[in-house]
Amino acid sequence: MEDDYPEVQDPLLEINVGTEPEPWPLFVSQLLSLELAAEIIGLLHEYKDCFAWNYHEILGLPRSLVEHELKIREVFRPFQQSPRRFSTEVQLKVKEEIEQLLKAGLIRMARYVEWLANIVPVLKKTGALRVCTDYRNLNLATPKDEYPMPKSDLLVDGAAKHEVLSFVDGHAGYNQIFIVEEDVHKTAFRCPGAIGTYEWVVMTFGLKNAGATYQRAMNLIFHDLIGRTVEVYIDDVVV
Repeated sequence: MEDDYPEVQDPLLEINVGTEPEPWPLFVSQLLSLELAAEIIGLLHEYKDCFAWNYHEILGLPRSLVEHELKIREVFRPFQQSPRRFSTEVQLKVKEEIEQLLKAGLIRMARYVEWLANIVPVLKKTGALRVCTDYRNLNLATPKDEYPMPKSDLLVDGAAKHEVLSFVDGHAGYNQIFIVEEDVHKTAFRCPGAIGTYEWVVMTFGLKNAGATYQRAMNLIFHDLIGRTVEVYIDDVVV
């Protein structure tokens, strides 16, 4: 087997559509012609308000378009997971992330909980910490949403042979879908130490059927464009 693999991504040129103190990076291919590159860069600057880099910039999708439900099979009763231990260093990073989520309105404090899960801290490649939640017990009690998901090979075929492709990744995409109000209490989770217990107001990673709910919303939003100029798989969009 050869160790030299073909390059599958163009070399990229970083474009800052923000400011020096607060950069907002976007990227274009260095292989574009100078004329086309200038046209695309101008377009990115013109529509920079369509992109989000921080939690507070996420407005959320209208509830009339989509909401995430947490149906529970009648044979299951609420379950509370035993608390777990974390190092002081992890606790400080968790506290910082929780404060950001609270400030953005993505979570709220929870009291008198029935369902209770533990957090699972996950370090990103950037070194930042993402607070995931162990929803295995809740997911076991949740029936499956059989909404059809796209087939990856058909998406590749649909995007092939086009002269220019643009790739867009949803920023905290799941967090832009609200949970049905009467189901919010089922998402309660425990943080280590004195940080407390909280519940998700919006959909988060780890919830069963979250991918199906998101795909349903994206199909509704891009309905007239899918198969023509856009292909969508959950929060990854190819134009």
